[in-house]
Amino acid sequence: MIRITTALLPLALLTGCQMFSYQEPAGADTATVTFTGDTSAQPAVCVPGKGFKDTQMALAVKPWETNAFDKLFQTMKKGEEVTVSVAASERARVGLVYNEARAAGGRDRCRVAAQFDARPGERYRAHFTRTDTGNCGLEIRGEDGVRADAVPVDWHCPD
Repeated sequence: MIRITTALLPLALLTGCQMFSYQEPAGADTATVTFTGDTSAQPAVCVPGKGFKDTQMALAVKPWETNAFDKLFQTMKKGEEVTVSVAASERARVGLVYNEARAAGGRDRCRVAAQFDARPGERYRAHFTRTDTGNCGLEIRGEDGVRADAVPVDWHCPD
């Protein structure tokens, strides 16, 4: 009996971790969002009634152009682009979390979110920026490159 319980522990832990991360919807009523950024950050998607959920992959930026980072990024579940499906909605919300240790101690943190009209079957690009002064920004564009009617919102996910 102990062996069965011990064998199921990793499965239970994996299932528990998946409950905390974003679970992508499937079907025709979805849109696609590809996150990019000037710096590393954690993308998140608003799940009504459950809050913002981190995507399974995080954004990373290669310090220089080489394929040596590809395997490392894959192992760490990071990528230069993170693409997810979101439920089509006039009030779709996506965001990014930036969190980095400072050399002098403490942490630099910011969360930025935007709401936009995610139409079924459409593709969007959500680009994260962080300035030297610590300000964070998020711009959402359609697949055609035209800026989507996105508005900045608080880090709040309505029911």
